Amino acid sequence: MNTYFKAIWMNTLIGVASTVCAAADVHSADFIPAVQDGKLVVGAVDPDLGQVVYPSPIKAAVLGAEGFPNFTNDPGFNSELGALNPGMTIGFNILRAPRIWDETNMNFDTIASEQITVRAAGQNILTPLSDVVVPGVVFGQASFDASASFHHHMQYLLNGAIPPAIDGVWLLELELWSESSSIEASDPLYIVFGQGDGEDDIEDAIAWIEDNLIGSPCLVDLSNDGSLNFLDVSAFLSAFAAQDPVADFNPDGQFNFLDVSAFLSAFSNGCP
Repeated sequence: MNTYFKAIWMNTLIGVASTVCAAADVHSADFIPAVQDGKLVVGAVDPDLGQVVYPSPIKAAVLGAEGFPNFTNDPGFNSELGALNPGMTIGFNILRAPRIWDETNMNFDTIASEQITVRAAGQNILTPLSDVVVPGVVFGQASFDASASFHHHMQYLLNGAIPPAIDGVWLLELELWSESSSIEASDPLYIVFGQGDGEDDIEDAIAWIEDNLIGSPCLVDLSNDGSLNFLDVSAFLSAFAAQDPVADFNPDGQFNFLDVSAFLSAFSNGCP
């Protein structure tokens, strides 16, 4: 696992309150939003460097850490001074259904039966049961002075935060956006929630995200041999027949001609 993400995860678990950075005090458990080249990005505090590193799209949180099972208000969103535009708003969208960590196969391929409620600005936004985008709401606004300070937390409730606590690891994917038309939405953010016995799997879960969801992976290289050939076509057909999520190239939670067309198009374009 990337040592940087490992350090971030460990700091999150032991509850480090904050790290002093050159520009501002920001919390190590939080995403650090900024506008760079007209686009929203998120960073995180690197505990070794003592500064924010962009981009850093993964954070981990422990459900129940605040004393309430199936609940957390981490990660928050805490900007460095001057990193945002004065007065800008920030909202979020849920990008797809949450995943449950499969500790046997070591992946997040399975859509969770549990749902996560994201509570923000007095509204409850429920994650979908299939891979559709769910629009969120504005959850904060930067101050209007030159510091453009921003520190807001949303709440995350697994199955409505109703006891008892559920053991496991879940993956939630979000994107950030602003009401300012001149600011492009962020790339996906990945939040890993662990609880009970699942806390032991958070490190492996983060490593899987790094390897499979970040860095423009070649999704059509299903044989994982670094090249595109008949083996990838055969692997796709087998996955498609089994309705394996890896073959949902559309992706819309269904398996039909749209997935075949998307796969063939991506295969034709080749790997980056």
